[in-house]
Amino acid sequence: MLSALVAAAGVALHHSRAEVAVVPVLASFAVAFWAFSLVALLAAVRARSVLLGIVAVALVGVGVVQYAPLVGPAPEVDDDEGVGVRVMVQNLEYGRAAPHDVVRAVRTGGVDLLLTVETTPESADALRTAGLAGLLPHEASATAPTTQGVAVWSRFPLSAPERVPGFSLGLVRTEMAGPGGPVTVVAAHPVAPVFDAALAVEEADRLRWYLGSLPGPAPVIVGGDFNATWDHVRFRDLRGLGYTDSVSGGRDGWVPTWPAGRRFPPLIGIDHVLARGAVAVGETDTVEVNRTDHLGVLATVRLPAPRGG
Repeated sequence: MLSALVAAAGVALHHSRAEVAVVPVLASFAVAFWAFSLVALLAAVRARSVLLGIVAVALVGVGVVQYAPLVGPAPEVDDDEGVGVRVMVQNLEYGRAAPHDVVRAVRTGGVDLLLTVETTPESADALRTAGLAGLLPHEASATAPTTQGVAVWSRFPLSAPERVPGFSLGLVRTEMAGPGGPVTVVAAHPVAPVFDAALAVEEADRLRWYLGSLPGPAPVIVGGDFNATWDHVRFRDLRGLGYTDSVSGGRDGWVPTWPAGRRFPPLIGIDHVLARGAVAVGETDTVEVNRTDHLGVLATVRLPAPRGG
């Protein structure tokens, strides 16, 4: 029965909007709690407990519904449908990430658009020196000390960066002259609930409002360290605004990105690429960069083809 209670807590955390500090933190691990429903089901079979069996089956079923969007066959998209843009997101961890690793990932991954957070002035200089400007010559950056800098680097022309107020770790918007037409690009870094749960909830709500206010019909690409997983209801709320994250869009399963560089693999996926108004988004992958505790995330956003193309 204890396993069933743990699983039920995972289900509750998946749907909870509570602003109590511990809730958004524990919600990051809701899927691990829900997995105890399988333990409960095994225990029910072994104990021949009908009641526990019914509870366990119900919990398993609820989890299947919750996580089905992450798995299964990816939607079929014709290769000639739209124009693919390869996007990479990287948290530079106080600007300490190895610049040559980032540049190598951009080169080998065929990256067209790179969004970095925790981008200090020194780390931006180091990336340019390492050759990033030769691969992605257009830049819209709002660098800052420690964790507050955000930057966008692109193969395609960018407008001047607009640093949006109200986000303590930074949010930048720029307009990209993409291969199929104009694209709004947003690099975001909402605060983590482990540091300030109330502020994290406030910024998550503010991010939802801001992304919902962006005008169409131009597509929007959003990327960054969201400090939120699929199990955070406010992150999933972005679907109601027309945004699709690459993991659920490509049925790519679980893509954990943090903490990287430990003796154990990353536990949770808090770095994301999302798009609105795209033909498709998916093909999620990760890349390891030295001297940062985040894996980089790579994804393909398939933008509408140019008119008459």
